[in-house]
Amino acid sequence: MRRTSRKVWRLTARTITVALVAACSTSPLTPPQNPVLTQPEANAVAEVVATDAASLVGGATLDAATGMPFAVAPMPGAPALATSSASCTPTRTPSPPTNSDGDPVPDSVRIDFTGCTFSVTLSGSIDIVDPTPAITDRAFRTRSNAFTRTVTNAATGTTRSVVENGVRSVVGTSDQIQLTDTMQTDYTYATGATASHVRKWLATFAADQAGSIQMGSPLPSGNWSVSGSSTWTSGTNSYSLSVSTSDPLHYNASCTVEPRFDSGKLTAIVTKGTAATTVTIQFTACGQYTVTRS
Repeated sequence: MRRTSRKVWRLTARTITVALVAACSTSPLTPPQNPVLTQPEANAVAEVVATDAASLVGGATLDAATGMPFAVAPMPGAPALATSSASCTPTRTPSPPTNSDGDPVPDSVRIDFTGCTFSVTLSGSIDIVDPTPAITDRAFRTRSNAFTRTVTNAATGTTRSVVENGVRSVVGTSDQIQLTDTMQTDYTYATGATASHVRKWLATFAADQAGSIQMGSPLPSGNWSVSGSSTWTSGTNSYSLSVSTSDPLHYNASCTVEPRFDSGKLTAIVTKGTAATTVTIQFTACGQYTVTRS
């Protein structure tokens, strides 16, 4: 019988080892991860985030005559309406409120929206406080107390609603506004599913026309830049979000449907554990946006 030399054995072993290493190197070092969100889930996240972005407009304005926000943003696709079109007059407590410095912000007043109905039904209340009651300026702070907006689609009979709790602080000039948004939104979709969005955002608004922001008047057209973090929860699923505007959201005051952005891009990096999905909301026209994930 022919014997195999030690040299041949060494060569054969080395060849097998190289072949095994080569075979292993064709496999990825880490297995591919599944996306955090499916497309329908990304759409659901985007619906809430777009609604909350649109609500910044109402949080940045104050009617000098009533102490109410000029705009109450309902859900995406609903008509853009001002509170002046409501079929009721919200209750102010106290009435009239004290206004020590004479600026458009009362020292402290609660606006109760119970029973307010137009195409949007309102309930809950908003407390408005002047953080500088001895100084005539543009600063004010609001606290939403189960402030609820409900919209029913007459064609389908489905209802969507938003319940807001939390605080917004506003400091502004005639050129721009800075708004700190520390809020929780509890959202009910048309399907009956629910979600909550707990966030801390910093938003800056710059008017298209310098000097056009007038305290006690509706917000003019301009750009919103938003950044911050939040937690989005629906059922047993909970995700961390990092939100930013890669392109500022252009608020068009003449839009007649929500959200009143006609351009801009809002990006949310959604993470769960070590996996992440980027959800991009691209606003294309008044009340219209697309949602992509990557």
